[in-house]
Amino acid sequence: MNYQILFKYFCIAWVTAAAAVAGVNPGDVFPDPSAHGVVGKLPAVKGKVVLYDFWASWCAPCRAALPGYEKLYQQFHAQGFEVIAIGTDTDAAAAKAFVGKLKLSFPVVADTGQKHVELVAPPTMPTAYLVGRDGKVVSVHTGFHGAKSLKKLEAAITAALK
Repeated sequence: MNYQILFKYFCIAWVTAAAAVAGVNPGDVFPDPSAHGVVGKLPAVKGKVVLYDFWASWCAPCRAALPGYEKLYQQFHAQGFEVIAIGTDTDAAAAKAFVGKLKLSFPVVADTGQKHVELVAPPTMPTAYLVGRDGKVVSVHTGFHGAKSLKKLEAAITAALK
């Protein structure tokens, strides 16, 4: 048996499978949440820079990230920036209780059917996708690390708004 050929085909199959579950990456057009089962009022985003944040009620870093994103929203909203928080809980009551404790002025929507989150495939909670005015993903921010994450996002948002 020729193991080099077998290895070559294994590698091709692995790369193909990995690409199939890789989800949305920088340069990709971000899929419209309303077209994939997300429930809630979404703002018009055409021509705007948007931060789509995937969160869950059981996620401790999400609890810290959302108020930080509120600060970014207040700072940049007048310049054409939106934040849309997409809750991934299957239990709508848990998500509502989680968000009810926060004072957020940006839209919070729900993906209780898990259709959009399955399509986008965020690698962890929270994961934020910064999308440029052209609808393409500029950057993907996984996890939340306090001021360090906010500083990176602020620089990326500033660049995307130019």
